[in-house]
Amino acid sequence: MFLIYINDMPDLCNQQDACTKTYLYADDEKIYRVINQISDMADLQAVVNTVKNWLDEWLSRLNIDKCKTVSYSVKNLICTQYHITHENYTHILDKFDSVNDLGVIFDSNLSFRDYISHKINKAYSILGIIKRNFIYMEHTSFLLLYKSMVRPHLEYANSVWCPYQKKRHNRD
Repeated sequence: MFLIYINDMPDLCNQQDACTKTYLYADDEKIYRVINQISDMADLQAVVNTVKNWLDEWLSRLNIDKCKTVSYSVKNLICTQYHITHENYTHILDKFDSVNDLGVIFDSNLSFRDYISHKINKAYSILGIIKRNFIYMEHTSFLLLYKSMVRPHLEYANSVWCPYQKKRHNRD
């Protein structure tokens, strides 16, 4: 029901600015745009304002504390800052170097270094638990535990973060 309710939001954003794209997942919306010049930043701010106006019109609340901005680039050429006006108060949106989205840590240069380290540490932690608690275990039992408890952590969202750089394949 909620998806039907917000289903027109991407079209609304596209009407405001054709270059700004949106993704909806459950009750989250991601708004993104390539920023090459100051006018691009103004267009993205206009879309943010349009979304806020739509929410006000439909008497829906926006959790401003969960609103974040992150820039993905090799070098940050334009200093971007966005805001949301709510009840005559302008909230400046916090800018982060990385963001956790659906369990994957996206950093500003999309290297996934923090995410990969986190997943490797989690896998070692679970392997340590298995080793301490199941000292005398058959090979088939270990494989079953490994495949059910360790491997899912290593394979989660691997199509997103898969080590595409040669130096990432062999991590010590």
